[in-house]
Amino acid sequence: MPEPDLTTVTRLIVTYNSSRVIADCLNTIPGQPTVVVDNDSQDPSVEICRQSKNTRVIETGANLGFGGGANRGVAEIRTPWTLIINPDAMLDADNLARLLNCAKQYPEAGVIAPGIVDGDGNAECTHDKALHRRKGMLRKRTDPAPEGAICAEFISGAVLLVRTDVIRKIGGFDETFFLFYEDDDFCWRIAEAGYPLVLEPAAHAIHLGGTSTIPSARIAFRRDYHMGRSLTLYRKKHLGPGTAVILTLSEAPKLLGKAVLRSLTGGWSKAARDWGRLSGMISRLIS
Repeated sequence: MPEPDLTTVTRLIVTYNSSRVIADCLNTIPGQPTVVVDNDSQDPSVEICRQSKNTRVIETGANLGFGGGANRGVAEIRTPWTLIINPDAMLDADNLARLLNCAKQYPEAGVIAPGIVDGDGNAECTHDKALHRRKGMLRKRTDPAPEGAICAEFISGAVLLVRTDVIRKIGGFDETFFLFYEDDDFCWRIAEAGYPLVLEPAAHAIHLGGTSTIPSARIAFRRDYHMGRSLTLYRKKHLGPGTAVILTLSEAPKLLGKAVLRSLTGGWSKAARDWGRLSGMISRLIS
C-alpha cells in the first residue's frame, strides 16, 4: 500500500492554559498542518504555538469551551481530514499513517481512532456503547482488547481522525456542552448520520490525561461542576427531561453524603469534586 499523504490531515487542538504539554503535542509531527484554537489562556500557550511551523493560531479572547473552540477551528480547515487531538496527547507520523490506511479500508467510516496508552505505556479502554445505552454494564471493563479494527458507538475524543465534511454535515460539536461529554454526543450524532466509527488498535496515541492545567481544589470543583452539568444535559437530550430528573434525584443523596463527609474529614480535593458534580447536575436540571 502506498504511503498515505499526511498533508490531507489538519490537526485541530483546543488549548486552555496548556503550556506544560502543547509543545510535545505539536512536535510529535513537526510541520504538520495545524490549527490551534486558544480559549483565552493566561499562560504562554499562544506564544509556544506560534513558534510551531505550519501552525495557525486563533485566539478566541474568551473561554468558549471545547466544542465552541473546536467549531471555530473546523471553520478554517480545508483538508479532507481533521485530526482532533487534546493538547496533552501525542500521535506521531507513523501512527497517523496507520489511521489513514485504515480509512482507505473503510471508506464509509466517518471517524477513525487509534488505541490510547497512558504516559507509562498502559493501554486504556477508549471505546464503548453510547453513553445512554450503557445501563447495566459493568463500570470496570473486563472484555479483551480488540485485535483488529472494530466499530463502536463511542470512541474517546482525546484523539479522533474525522472526515471534515462529516463534521460539517452534523453541525460540528453541540456548544451547549461547555466541557465533558461533548465527545459522547458528537460520536452518537455521527453514527446517527450513518457514518461508522472505527477503532484501529494497530495505531496508538499517548494521552497523559489531566495534565493540561495545574491541579487545585478550585479547578477540581470547576471541572466536576461542568462534568455534572454536561452529564445532565446529555441525559436530557438523549433520554428525555423526565429521566434526567429521576437519575439526578437518585444520585444526589449519595453525592451530598460524600461531599459532607469529605469536607468534615479534610478530604478537600475529593470534596470539591463532589460539591462540583452535585452543583453542576442541579444547575443543569433547572436551567
